[in-house]
Amino acid sequence: MIRTLCLGLVAACLTAAPALAEDRSEQVASCMISHATEADIAQMKQLMLLALQEKKSEATGVLGALMLTAGLSASGNCGVGFNEVGTPMFEYAMRLYGEHLGTVVLERSLEAMDLPMQ
Repeated sequence: MIRTLCLGLVAACLTAAPALAEDRSEQVASCMISHATEADIAQMKQLMLLALQEKKSEATGVLGALMLTAGLSASGNCGVGFNEVGTPMFEYAMRLYGEHLGTVVLERSLEAMDLPMQ
């Protein structure tokens, strides 16, 4: 009886873990987005330009700087421990953060060209 109960609790925890990690990722990404600066957006713009020009080594350098900045922001502002930075939770949060920054760059580009956003 106790063994069955313990196994059931373990199974419930293991199935809930991915959902909790995804929720945590979204919370961290939201926090990072709220602390994004114009410098972060400028780095993303530079990254996108270098990538489009197929300047891989330069783009990789900018990506590394952007990831370092984001990691420091996440640890300083969003309660992310340094031990969490290499985890799938943080990788997903970084993906969401990067998508947001990329969207900002694209929207600003379209606005600068007076193209409709809708």
